[in-house]
Amino acid sequence: MKRLAIYAHYDSSPSVAGHVFFYLRKIAELGFQISFVSNSEISTASETSLKKICERVIVRENSGLDFAMWQRGLAEYDRLQFDELLLTNSSIIGPVQPLAPLWQNPAVADCDFWGLTDNNELNHHLQSYFLVFRKPALHSPRFADFWQAVLPYKNKPQVIRSYEAGLTLWFEEAGFKWKAIYSQYEIWRLFLRSRGSLRKAADFGLRYDLKNPLNTTLYAPDILLQSGMPFLKAALLKNCFSAANQRRAFAWLKKANLPAELEEVFASRSPGC
Repeated sequence: MKRLAIYAHYDSSPSVAGHVFFYLRKIAELGFQISFVSNSEISTASETSLKKICERVIVRENSGLDFAMWQRGLAEYDRLQFDELLLTNSSIIGPVQPLAPLWQNPAVADCDFWGLTDNNELNHHLQSYFLVFRKPALHSPRFADFWQAVLPYKNKPQVIRSYEAGLTLWFEEAGFKWKAIYSQYEIWRLFLRSRGSLRKAADFGLRYDLKNPLNTTLYAPDILLQSGMPFLKAALLKNCFSAANQRRAFAWLKKANLPAELEEVFASRSPGC
């Protein structure tokens, strides 16, 4: 099987973070040919290291977000030469669990494209930080049409509306099957069960509605990790959310058996909040 992965990267520092290299190596171990596309400056040392793992390293102007970067990466290849495509980005930390079992998960066995988590914002859709396209979707004219239409929006809500939410709907309307391995409904059921009652959800200061659940990657990351989710959103290590703080996020990573190499990357960091 011939596999292509396109990794979209952005960071304020020209030195590519250690956790990024860790993730790229894990993708390469699965047999993916990797194209690294960055919207930020990359130091010479980082670029040299990246080229040991990635077939291509593309540095472009900071115009458009992930979808514009994936579009740029795709332009370098004939997608019909590949059996599978992974689109992913630097918004996640990990993996803290092996990645290979994801592809054997029965939940996505008959899917044309799949991801890790889903969300109901705007419409029911896959979250775009980790998307896998199998041959039926990848080789379809529908796939080419979507990426030809991508514009370099700088406004994140516009990108979510037009492309993240829009992508799932675009393929769904053409009859392609999709699913998230860690269904938001199941994660929230586990969350509520673990707290014992709705009152205990008050420790996060939130109200939960299973008909319109909140983003699980930001508001139930501990339950996701306990369920086998291999990643944690990087934003949880940088910002203080009402549902999670940096200390909790570091504790969750450690409890999830953080690989030694990743533990070393974060050893010098001092979580706040």
